[in-house]
Amino acid sequence: MKRIVRPFQDLSIKSKMFVSFLLILTLSSGLFIGVNSYITADDTEKQARYSLEVVLEQSRSFLNYKTSSIRKVVDIMVIHDTIQSMVSKSSDEYRDNIGNWLLDEYFFNQLIYNVQTNPDIRKISLYMRDGMAAVQATDQFLRMEDVQAEPWMQRIVRSDRPYIWIPSESVTAADGDTISFFRKVTSPSFGNDFAGLLRAEMPKSVLVQILDQALFTKHTTALLVNSGNELIAGSSQNRPESTDEMIGALEGDDDDSSAFRTVLLNGEKTLVASVPVEHTDWRFMLAVPHGDIVEIAQKSRNQMFVIFLAVAALTFPLAFWVSASGTIRIRKLTKNMRKVGVDNVKADLDPGSNDEIGQLTMTFNRMITRIEDLAADKYQLGLEAKNMELKALQAQINPHFLYNTLDMVNWLAMKYNADDIRILITSLSDFYKLSLSNGEDFISIRSEIEHVSAYVRIQNMRFRDRIELVVDVPEELYEYRTLKLLLQPLVENAILHGIMEKETPTGTVTIACMMDPEGIELVVADDGVGIPEDRLKDMLIGPAKKKSGGYGMRNIHHRLELIFGYPYGLTVESSVGKGTVVKVKIPAQHAELADAKLPGSDENLAIE
Repeated sequence: MKRIVRPFQDLSIKSKMFVSFLLILTLSSGLFIGVNSYITADDTEKQARYSLEVVLEQSRSFLNYKTSSIRKVVDIMVIHDTIQSMVSKSSDEYRDNIGNWLLDEYFFNQLIYNVQTNPDIRKISLYMRDGMAAVQATDQFLRMEDVQAEPWMQRIVRSDRPYIWIPSESVTAADGDTISFFRKVTSPSFGNDFAGLLRAEMPKSVLVQILDQALFTKHTTALLVNSGNELIAGSSQNRPESTDEMIGALEGDDDDSSAFRTVLLNGEKTLVASVPVEHTDWRFMLAVPHGDIVEIAQKSRNQMFVIFLAVAALTFPLAFWVSASGTIRIRKLTKNMRKVGVDNVKADLDPGSNDEIGQLTMTFNRMITRIEDLAADKYQLGLEAKNMELKALQAQINPHFLYNTLDMVNWLAMKYNADDIRILITSLSDFYKLSLSNGEDFISIRSEIEHVSAYVRIQNMRFRDRIELVVDVPEELYEYRTLKLLLQPLVENAILHGIMEKETPTGTVTIACMMDPEGIELVVADDGVGIPEDRLKDMLIGPAKKKSGGYGMRNIHHRLELIFGYPYGLTVESSVGKGTVVKVKIPAQHAELADAKLPGSDENLAIE
């Protein structure tokens, strides 16, 4: 399965969208066509059966109408006085007076004149036992005695019905392309026997036309057979060579049944049905190959398939355009992402819209801007770190020479009993000794407090004890570690830029220390003049200058950020006329772990 899915996963989004669309369209259409074909196949056959039954009934109605119209015309004629007179007269009346023959012929022609204008009746003839036919037989007047031995005549004689339909092929002196309708002419003088026969010939084309209209499919067969299984008429197309198999398949049908049955004819599944034609001994038979019904369903399926191909031909280019245009912004974004770190990429990509791709583009623009800012900050921090390293290196030049010089000055002060000078030299010596700290970057909080105390003693000798230093540090926090030279610049700012700028340059500097969940917080507070709000907000990040008191704070803040990262550093709170509070946040690192590498050690600090 992975081998199949893997190539698809490696395709571009444009190709995935296009392939997905093709699969969705193909599978959905194929499933729809397949299910629809399966569902509609049975419905199509039911609908076809229903349509065939309708066709069968309509055709039977047409046949009933045609045969009934002829029967009614003939029924009216046989009771007419002219016909009754002609079959009742003897031949002697015509032999003695030929005018009677001509006169009856005229009356007969007058009777059938209107009838013969009907296209369903081609010719009317009269068979008689004696009369004018015995004198002179014609196409219209025939003698029954001449055809008495004919099979069709025997059928008429044996029939209990007053009328009968007989194929003209079997009738003497009849046209071959007609169907003969015989009606017995009764007369009181002949008793139960009939006196004559009136024959009306109907063209087969009338029946063939009706049968052709019943051809439901191109292979449908429509037939008319009589009770003797003789073929009366068949459709002009698809006429079988033999009707025996079809007739045999329909044996046992109800007389009025129009339901189709499925049988095998010539080895093929076929739907067959038959219905009787009124006032005849005919049955109208219809046979439809099952393959034609299936072909109708296939035709519908093929039409759907053609429609699918037409829709696909229109939608495939549209799908390609949509997939291509939908991913063009992604491709532009990918192209610019590849340039990051290689070329100088500007955050100027057009989102195009506020959709997901547009939001991704805006995020990329913000990311590029942030990278540029971080690169600038990194460059600036690198410069400042180099400067701090240089200053630290300068502070460590010849420390022993400085210690020895201060020690010699201290002995001279003792020799000449100059106590003030001795105290100053001792404080200065302690100050520089703690500043250097044997080159270490981290010292204990206790050492940092002692360093600040030495600095304040020196400043009090300068300002005549106007500075009071208050230290509020719990004993258990003295042995925690901190960066050296962390508090001294803050105390210097508090004295020089806070207390000494008061109208009465006297004040107190308080150093406090406490533990919180994030580390240790050192607080340097003074009661000096405070810092204006407009300068306070730029104290740690703005362009502060050394003489304004912001340089030392900003330097300490950047050192802490560089070494420890967020959230360590300085926060400043001040109120003009009341004083300033500087809070220093550092990690909690106990002196017992002095041998472990602190976050700011050279081996742990990696700045690229």
